Amino acid sequence: APVPLFPRGLPAPGSVTDALFYLYAAGILALGLWFFLSYLRLRRRVGRGEAPAPEAVEQVRAVAARYGLKVPARITVLPGLESAFVCGPLRPVLVLPDRPVDDKVILHELLHLKYGDLWAGVGVCALRCLHWCNPLVWYCCDRIQNDCEALCDQRVLERLEGEARRDYGVIL
Repeated sequence: APVPLFPRGLPAPGSVTDALFYLYAAGILALGLWFFLSYLRLRRRVGRGEAPAPEAVEQVRAVAARYGLKVPARITVLPGLESAFVCGPLRPVLVLPDRPVDDKVILHELLHLKYGDLWAGVGVCALRCLHWCNPLVWYCCDRIQNDCEALCDQRVLERLEGEARRDYGVIL
């Protein structure tokens, strides 16, 4: 049988440390809820995306085949988007802008999928929630995300040859 944590409700704080713990716990819950609702809003917007043109799907498949990567189960197009991105760690969606996208950008996003960078983002969100009041952890989380992007860029450069490397540098 489940064991109730607080059978008669949440006890009133008996000291300053109890009140600070309640504030800390409320911060964790509030920030976790904010991240979750932001993710749901993004998924809803991605869900309303348009089906990609057959040429775009073929381009993604060709890039995936050329570099031995998996094609995501779902590809969608969002009008007005600046750049491609991957959304969702459980059911990833490749989201493309409504204009032509360079193969190197698609390769970058497919490498995010291959190496599980989306799960690193989930871990960073969890760290931010647990340490919402620590600016050093927030700074470190920003650095983690920047390093994750830099590592993905490095992986792209390792797969490219010749002038394609220079072209990718221009894209960055």
